[in-house]
Amino acid sequence: MPKIVDREEMQDGILDAAMIVFTERGYHAATIADVAEAAGLGKGTLYLYFDNKEAMTEAMVERHFAGLEARFMATALPEDLKAFIAWLDQTMNVQEDHAKFVRMFFEIFGPSFASESFSAVVSAFFEKLGTHYARALAHLQKAGAVRSDVDPRLLGRSLASVVDGMILHRGLFGLSRQRYARMRRETLDVIAKGITTD
Repeated sequence: MPKIVDREEMQDGILDAAMIVFTERGYHAATIADVAEAAGLGKGTLYLYFDNKEAMTEAMVERHFAGLEARFMATALPEDLKAFIAWLDQTMNVQEDHAKFVRMFFEIFGPSFASESFSAVVSAFFEKLGTHYARALAHLQKAGAVRSDVDPRLLGRSLASVVDGMILHRGLFGLSRQRYARMRRETLDVIAKGITTD
């Protein structure tokens, strides 16, 4: 009887191996054969799951952003502006391991931004994050906690950009935990003061 293979589990294993190979050898120097060997598979078997390196790259990014989406967008609407600001802080508060991933992300995937399909995956995540923030802002507007002249959709997407920029700075420029915490506090204080009805 043939062995039953969980396709998603197999793809995850291949993507884990690819991340290690791309990090060690560099994205452009790494080959499909290198990834197959690291995953303990034959090259032909790997091709059953991914057509090429670009497909693996896109799948890695989709998996990464799906994880972020589950982490940051599965919360109920905030009760008040303080809770909303805490949301933003939670999203920006990247730990050391994630900060290292940001630098690696650009080293490995930087060239992939030339691909429209790759860029579309990243862009879709930030659109979803902006929409998530916009729903919360609209909710807080109705509750009287956010100024009525604020456009939730525009501000939501802008806040997604701010969060992205903060995370990039933490990861790419090696900001210390203390300095980054102060930057988050200052940024979030300005946002809160700018939209509150108090």
